[in-house]
Amino acid sequence: MTTTSNSIKIIEAENASELESLLGQDHIDFIQQLGEPTWIQLKGRDTSRSRAIVTLLHANEPSGLKAIHRLLKDDVLPQTNLGIFIASVEAALLPPVFSHRYIPEETDMNRCFGQGGTTNQEQLADQLIAMLIKFCPEAVVDTHNTSAHSEPFAVATSREIKLRQVTQLFTKKLVVLDQSLGTLIEQDIGCPVVTVEFGGFLDSNADELALSSLERFVCKRHLFDTEPEPFMELQSPLRLEVQPTANLHYSTTVESAGDVTIYNTIDQLNFRRLKANTTIGWTNEEGLNQLLVLNAEKENIAKQLFVEEAGFLKTRKPMTIFMATTDDHIAHNDCLMYLCPEEVTP
Repeated sequence: MTTTSNSIKIIEAENASELESLLGQDHIDFIQQLGEPTWIQLKGRDTSRSRAIVTLLHANEPSGLKAIHRLLKDDVLPQTNLGIFIASVEAALLPPVFSHRYIPEETDMNRCFGQGGTTNQEQLADQLIAMLIKFCPEAVVDTHNTSAHSEPFAVATSREIKLRQVTQLFTKKLVVLDQSLGTLIEQDIGCPVVTVEFGGFLDSNADELALSSLERFVCKRHLFDTEPEPFMELQSPLRLEVQPTANLHYSTTVESAGDVTIYNTIDQLNFRRLKANTTIGWTNEEGLNQLLVLNAEKENIAKQLFVEEAGFLKTRKPMTIFMATTDDHIAHNDCLMYLCPEEVTP
């Protein structure tokens, strides 16, 4: 059965075989058939329980969508009722497909949760939360890709045991976020909500991991019956941002016209511990003023963490970085990287 609620298409089916006419030959055919944000609801073996997957909050991060399409094509029977929300369909279809994070005149949907519901994206985010609460899942997984090379990892708002039990189906790296960014994982849905970053959006390994791990999530009889294994955990990361007016470049050599030039291989350092005095690019004193790292008190502590020496941009303290991007649009509109410094002092 297909209906529409506000701007969301709702498809309810007994099983995936009923969706055959929608699925097409591949995941691109699939979203072309959908055409708009879509909620798909399937019955599982145990109809007293539910689980949910959210994908394409960022339209240029398709590994989760590819995996969902494959699971539906293979008519995999979920262990519980399964809700699937496919979010930024229109943005994903802008040519070339999967090249836009969101529609240019819109805002980033994964910064729109709990924001008051005044814009189109904020209203869509509010509708999704209402649908998830009504669906009453025992867990929600939000699928993403990184914009550059990265090992897979998960993000949650605490290290509570159920969050780690869900996380271990996907990865052994967990980032515990304590900043308010307007993301899905910050919302109270009444169950564990975990974001999974499967790896770079161009990485075939990310697609393979998405398929195998989402199948585990969908088909595992019980999510919470095993003790979590040890994780690599990063707590309370900070965001390295650049001021909107900053002239940012990525290169292997200094760009004389730029305020800040970052190594174009910075993504190879994701989840690596950088020692103090590690060079990550080039800058000058004015460029250093273009960097922004806000602490919990909303103070800019960038100069406590980075220093300019003879034109080189260096770390002042040891730190582990992740989600370092080589996409200047994302660097300007979201952040350049996340970092967990050691022994930060006011």
